[in-house]
Amino acid sequence: MPKLTDAQQAERRAHILDAAERCFTRAGFHRTTMQDICKEASASPGAVYTWFDSKEALIEGITSRNRDEVLASFGSMEHPDDFIAGMAATLEECVLNRPREKSVLCLEIASEATRNSSVAQMMAKFDEAVSASLKGIMERAIEAGQISPALPLKDLVAAMNVIAEGMFWRRAVDPAFDAAAAGRVFVAMVEAVLRPVAAPQKRKPNKINLKPMELAEQRS
Repeated sequence: MPKLTDAQQAERRAHILDAAERCFTRAGFHRTTMQDICKEASASPGAVYTWFDSKEALIEGITSRNRDEVLASFGSMEHPDDFIAGMAATLEECVLNRPREKSVLCLEIASEATRNSSVAQMMAKFDEAVSASLKGIMERAIEAGQISPALPLKDLVAAMNVIAEGMFWRRAVDPAFDAAAAGRVFVAMVEAVLRPVAAPQKRKPNKINLKPMELAEQRS
């Protein structure tokens, strides 16, 4: 059998993770078996176990992939002129425009973390990476004069993460939740805390347009 290229290996690994996500979302972590995932992926047990030897390993793969996607979306906040607009774009990408199934899956993983120390460690690593990246971006925004918070960055980052995660998870349990409206309030609250004191002349209000999740909701 010819050796797989790096791209082919990454594609097969992603295919198995996608299958596991669908199974965990549909049936939950404990009701899903490795056989279910093999069937969903249309792959033999040997093929699946080559990449992931347990359901915990699959959760680690899913969590790592989610972390990388979130960190990549943070690039919007590195905008040279407007941290707040970049934060709104990141919120839209990470929360508002993701399929509701992603919220259900993350809530399932978070629930498992309360009982499974290995999964709890995975989530802790996720949180640590996201918080460190956000803190670094905000430090650079302070140096550039875009924001001027009076509260400790560590506390602000923790609060921002809690609210953003709460919005994301709320979508899992409340189909009527208006994430776009909540997002606009979130951005306004954060801007009020982070923006520098306005100069005597009037500043033009910052325009943040968060789109409703019409496409995402159609997929959910």
